[in-house]
Amino acid sequence: MPYRYECREGPCQFLVRSSSADEVERLVRAHVRMVHHGRIDPADLERWMERIEPVPAPETANN
Repeated sequence: MPYRYECREGPCQFLVRSSSADEVERLVRAHVRMVHHGRIDPADLERWMERIEPVPAPETANN
């Protein structure tokens, strides 16, 4: 299942989507550490990481 995280720190434009929750967590932690010089609370990370449903590919016509 895909996951998404959008940074809520000020005017930040960081957005990540991945099928791996571990990858999203690793990238978010690195982003917060490098850009905002801080850490993210595990509860905040869990609350702000969204599970998103994949959009089905449009069917192709078989003519």
